[in-house]
Parts: sequence; C-alpha cells; structure tokens
Amino acid sequence: MSTIVSFFNHKGGVGKTTQLYNLAWALSLKGKKVLMVDADSQCNLSSQCLGEDGFEDHYIKYPDDNLKSGLAPAFEARPSLIKPVYCPKVQNNDNLFLLPGSFDISQNETQLSVAINFNVTFLTMTNLPGSFFHLIQKCAEVNYIDYILIDLNPGLSAINQTLLFSSNYFVIPCGVDYFSKQAIKSLAKVLPNWCNWDIKAKEFFKDSVYPLPEYKSKFLGYTINNYNIKSQKPAKTVQKVVDEINIDVETVLVPNLNVTENVVIRDSYRIAEIKNFNTLQQVSHRVNKPVFLLNSNDTGNSGYLKDNQELSIEALRETFDNFADFIIANT
Repeated sequence: MSTIVSFFNHKGGVGKTTQLYNLAWALSLKGKKVLMVDADSQCNLSSQCLGEDGFEDHYIKYPDDNLKSGLAPAFEARPSLIKPVYCPKVQNNDNLFLLPGSFDISQNETQLSVAINFNVTFLTMTNLPGSFFHLIQKCAEVNYIDYILIDLNPGLSAINQTLLFSSNYFVIPCGVDYFSKQAIKSLAKVLPNWCNWDIKAKEFFKDSVYPLPEYKSKFLGYTINNYNIKSQKPAKTVQKVVDEINIDVETVLVPNLNVTENVVIRDSYRIAEIKNFNTLQQVSHRVNKPVFLLNSNDTGNSGYLKDNQELSIEALRETFDNFADFIIANT
C-alpha cells in the first residue's frame, strides 16, 4: 500500500503547494512513483503541474477525471462503486502523477460535515468520510504509486479533517511571520480534537462501503518556508520567529497530541528550512518545472544564469534532495 503524506496548515500563504510540488519531483528523481492529490478548491497545484492551458485542456477532454467527479458515486449515492480516475503524468515524468483538483470540491463540504459529526440520517452518508481514502488508493494502485502527497486547503474544513486522518503522516508548512506562530498554537487546540474524532470515526464507519483506514495519522514535523537570508544567514527578526515556532511546536503542539499514537518521536521536528524562491517561482510555474531544475533557457538569461540565481537553484536542489531523503527514511 502507498504511503500517504498530507501537507496542512489552516493559515494560507505559507508556500504549502510549491513545497509539495518540488518535493514530489525530488522523490520522483529518486525512483519513487508519486501521486500528487489536489484537495484545495483553488487548484493551484493542478495549475502548477499541468500549466494553465493543460489544466483547461484536461477538464475539457477528461471532465470526469478529477477529485470531485471521482467521489460522485459516494456523494451522489449512485448505484456503482468508486473507480480510479485518470491521473495524468506530469511533464513527461514517468514517476510523477496528478489527481487533479476541482473548483467545486467545496460543494461536498456540507454533506461531509453532517457525516463526520455522526448526524447520519441516511445509510449512504456513512460512505462519505472513507470515500476520499478509497478513491486515492484506487488511483495509486493502478499507477503503482509509492508516495501520495496531498495538498490540503487552508482552513479547518471537514474535507481537511477527513483527508488528514486518512493519511499515514502529516507535515505542517510554516511561514516566518507572527501569524504562522499563532497558527501552531491554534492547531495545538484543534488537532487533539480531530484525533479524538478519528478514534470514534473508525469505529462508527467501520461497516460502511468505504471504511476509514485503521492506522493512526502521525505528525511527522514542520517546515519553515519563504525566508530571506543576508550574508548566508536569516535576518535576526526572521530567526527570532523561526526559533519561537520551534519552541511552540515542541512545547505546545507535540505535548497536546497523543504522543504514543499521533506523533513520530524525533529529537527535532523541523524537517527543512526552505529559502524564498523569489522570481524563480514565476519561472517554475511558467515552464512547469521544479525550481531546482531550472536552467538559463527557462529563465531567459541569454545562455547563462546569474550568479545569485545559480546559487539559489543549487541551494534549493540540495534542500529538496535532503527533504526527499528524509521522507524516504522516516515513513
């Protein structure tokens, strides 16, 4: 069975989607087959993977091959079982696949909210929470996937709650601002409640057509994204926020979780520090390539990269190479 890792922070703008995309590429270059799942109604991951033209083209040619359409047998109570949908390969990479998102996935939110609160009025509603896991695993099986990376939306939604606890592991991407620090304290209150729900839900939905997975989702760690450096070091104000986030993770978040079941015990929970991509992010999106594989043709620098760009790309290549090694070693 594939290993599922979700990337979640209810604060937006922390670089979650671009981090996941680049990590997926790094894993694929190590010979791992990776399925990216776009569970955010903004569909930024789908756009990044397919390009704006390719994204539109996919929905015209394959209108039923996306996350929402794949869940239709459960959410529309159709007399058929969920089947895998077509997951296109990304940029001719035989190891990298995408389960495209849907702008309309939030339409499933109301039904799912009722179901996960155990206010089930129809038997078919018991099939809703586990349908996400079932669809994703079906897609993974037909493509022989090793790792599934799920891009969750920035909110405390029922979809996020269900997908987070359908995952083997979850990572919390953080920015370097005060609100990211506050988000950790907020999650320290929210996630324990979700963990308690997970225990009850596995029992409550065990006889449904699509039961929830038996394993416990574990907190793998957090990342620091989008920070700028001066003289090869973060600015003092930035470093102060980074240090405070680390303290809050280790002294507030982790102790509030069920450490024996919902945390991967480690000496440090900081997985990676990812520097600001700056203009390279726009180039990456335009050419549908990870930042660490960009070259002078991509950046338009007349046959050569500027020194600062070359250093940035090399540093990011090392960062995501190490990030991929970490995922492989710790999951």
